[in-house]
Amino acid sequence: MPKHCSAKVEGEECQLAPSYVISVKSHEGEYMLAVVCNDHKSALEARLVAMQEANRIPQGSIHFQPVKMVVTDCVTGIDADYIELNDKT
Repeated sequence: MPKHCSAKVEGEECQLAPSYVISVKSHEGEYMLAVVCNDHKSALEARLVAMQEANRIPQGSIHFQPVKMVVTDCVTGIDADYIELNDKT
C-alpha cells in the first residue's frame, strides 16, 4: 500500500498518511483506485465522480474503506542485531 495520500495539491504530492482506500464496486468486481487522507477525501471523491461521468474509470459505487493499522512486535531490529548478524557471516 502507498505510504502517502494519492492527492496532488498545486502539483505537489500530499505527504499525509492515507486514511482510506478508495475502490469502485461494480457487478464485475471491486477495483482499488487510490488511497486518500482525511483532508483530501471529498475533493478526490468529486474528481472520481467526474472521471466516471467521462468513462475514464469503471462505473459503480465509489467505496471508502478506512485503513486499518496493524501493529506487531514479532519483527524488531536494533543496531546490535545487525552487528551480531554481520559478525557471524
